[in-house]
Amino acid sequence: MIARAASTERVREGTEDRIMKKFALITTAVLISAAAIGAVKKVATSRPASGATSRPSLAGLMAQAAKYESVGQYAQAAKSARAAIALSSKADPADVARIRKQLRRLARRLSSARRLEALTDLLARRPDDLAIREKIIRLCVLELDSPVRAAKFINEDTDQVFQTYVPMAARKLDQLAEAPCRELAEWYLSHLKKPSRFGRIAMLRRAAAYYGRFLQLHTSVDAEQRRAAQQYELVAGQLADLGESLAKAPS
Repeated sequence: MIARAASTERVREGTEDRIMKKFALITTAVLISAAAIGAVKKVATSRPASGATSRPSLAGLMAQAAKYESVGQYAQAAKSARAAIALSSKADPADVARIRKQLRRLARRLSSARRLEALTDLLARRPDDLAIREKIIRLCVLELDSPVRAAKFINEDTDQVFQTYVPMAARKLDQLAEAPCRELAEWYLSHLKKPSRFGRIAMLRRAAAYYGRFLQLHTSVDAEQRRAAQQYELVAGQLADLGESLAKAPS
C-alpha cells in the first residue's frame, strides 16, 4: 500500500508539472501576442516630432525594454521590444538582430515567471511540500537569475546546498570575500547543463563576475590565483561560443 501511495503521488506531481508548464506556455503566447498588437497600434497612431528620426526612438525603446526586464516586468519589456521591431525597418541589421534576441530571452523569462507564479500559488496551498519549494528555488536561480527571490523560499528543510549558496549569491558582489566568490563561481558552473540557453548565459556571467572579484581580492601569485584566472578565461570563451560577452556583473 505504501508503494502504491508513493506511485500515485509521483503521478499526481508529474501531472501538476505538465499542467503548469502548459499553462505557462499558453499564457506567454497570449501575452506576447497582445504586446505585439498593442505596440504596432501605438506606433501606427503616433506622430514623430518634426525632424525626428527612427534611431532615437528605437534606442529609447530598447533601453525601456532593458529597464523593464531588469525589474522583472517581462510582459512590459516584450511590449517595448515589439514596438522597437515595428520601428526597425530602416534600422541597422545588427540592432534588429539584437532586438529579436532580446525578445526571445523575454519570452523564455516570461514563461518562467508564469511558471513561478503557478508554483508559488501551489506552495501557498501546500506549504510543507518540499519538492515544490525546491522547484521554485531552482527556477529562480537557474532561469530567472534571481537568487534574491530564491532566498525568500529557503527554510530549514531545504537542501543544505541551497541553504549555503543561495543566501550567499543574494548578497551584493562587493560584499563578498575571496572564498565565497570562488565557491559561488564553482557552484554556478556546476549547474550549466540544467537551464535553458539564456539561463546558461546568466550563470556564466555570474561565474565570471565572481572569479573577477576573487582575482581582485586575491593578490598573491599562487596556484589559487592561476586556477581562478584560467577558469575566468574558460568562462569568457564559453560565452563567446554562445555569441555573448561578459557584459554586466551581478549587483
